[in-house]
Amino acid sequence: MKKLFTLIFVFMASLSFAQWTFVSVLPAPNPPINSIYAASSSVIWVCGDASGGAARVYLSTNGGTNWTLRNGGLPSQNSYGIFAFDANTALVGNALGSLYKTTNGGVNWTNVLTVAGSFTNGVHMFNTNYGIYFGDPAAASGVPYQFRITTNGGNNWNLSPSAPIATNEFGVINAWDATDSAHVWAGSANTVPNSTNAKVYRTSTGFFGTWSFATVPGVGGSTGCYYQAVAFVNNTNGMVGSSGGDIKRTTDGGATWTTVTPPSGVGLFAAISMNSVKDPNGVIRLVTIGDSAQIFRTTNLGTTWVKEYVPLQGALGQVQHIQFISPTLGYAGLGGTLGGLMRYGNPSGIINEGGNVPESFSLSQNYPNPFNPSTTIKFAIPKSGNVTLAVYNSLGREVETLVNEFMNAGTYEVSYDASKLTSGIYFYKIVTNGFAETKRMMLVK
Repeated sequence: MKKLFTLIFVFMASLSFAQWTFVSVLPAPNPPINSIYAASSSVIWVCGDASGGAARVYLSTNGGTNWTLRNGGLPSQNSYGIFAFDANTALVGNALGSLYKTTNGGVNWTNVLTVAGSFTNGVHMFNTNYGIYFGDPAAASGVPYQFRITTNGGNNWNLSPSAPIATNEFGVINAWDATDSAHVWAGSANTVPNSTNAKVYRTSTGFFGTWSFATVPGVGGSTGCYYQAVAFVNNTNGMVGSSGGDIKRTTDGGATWTTVTPPSGVGLFAAISMNSVKDPNGVIRLVTIGDSAQIFRTTNLGTTWVKEYVPLQGALGQVQHIQFISPTLGYAGLGGTLGGLMRYGNPSGIINEGGNVPESFSLSQNYPNPFNPSTTIKFAIPKSGNVTLAVYNSLGREVETLVNEFMNAGTYEVSYDASKLTSGIYFYKIVTNGFAETKRMMLVK
């Protein structure tokens, strides 16, 4: 029995260590990423703004380390909404309400849908034949949303006869979620200036079934009120976020919504994206954009939030779209002025030693010390909780965050490469569960 407990403990600790790291920038002119889809841990497709007279759709087959432009036959338009089965077969939409399909890895794309005056917000395939498409209504009022399905692998798309009719509104890019082919939700944009609500649409009977909506209160600006972040962990529990910093939750599938207190310390913000992991842990991630991009996660529909460490490239940019392919592996596309990729997963250089739970908190002296350029920091936590381990220069300014994550009780080692720093005295500090300790180290080059 003791041996079984040890195995479970080590597994849980490894899960707790996952965090965001910056992977790469798209090739020049590195356009902002609008949508992302990871077909596997290695095969990732992204699409973004057109530049240089060409559409920008990229494929990576090594987890985002390297990218290849795959835009054969695509018009020079901003691309939005992407789905891929693998490195060969994919679908991508654009700002003209057109959808394209490739079966040869983007060497050639074939137009499979065009709706004049529309705009692609998302596309998803549930299996090799059946999929759904989210498009704007061709006008702000009096016409249906372009909610379409395919039953032949994306070659043809049929408009839902029950698609909602727009009333001073449009759809929003990536503002949708689905727990299965029957249960789907979509946010919308109320285009009336300074409007104080927007609709969130839902169906529990599929795209060709019955559509309903809830009018959700929110803070609107000069362009209206946008519910542009949507995430559901199951058929009843979900959250939405708005361009005005409103966070709402539902426990009845979207029929009613209640206000959630935003994470502390965010200030004025827009909720730009949400993502949910469809597993028993019920994790929802919220991306906010204000002075900088931040990511928070919750497992209880916003009752409590945990702030996740975001690399500098992500914080200065805009985390436009997130997709998870497992509870401990996800990817995020960066917009703004930096088209790049972040990865959420277990970082290298961090080791859980396993064994017994330590009796007390401790932060050990790094070794070797002095060091050049790498050193190891060991710490122990007898109680699970959020752990922050950061490095500071002699002026007390933070230069690197090594850990900012919920961790299970245990003893850990973190390898730190300081090759980008200059020689001198530095300090490292741990903060967790009311415990804080700082130690000094010396980098000698």
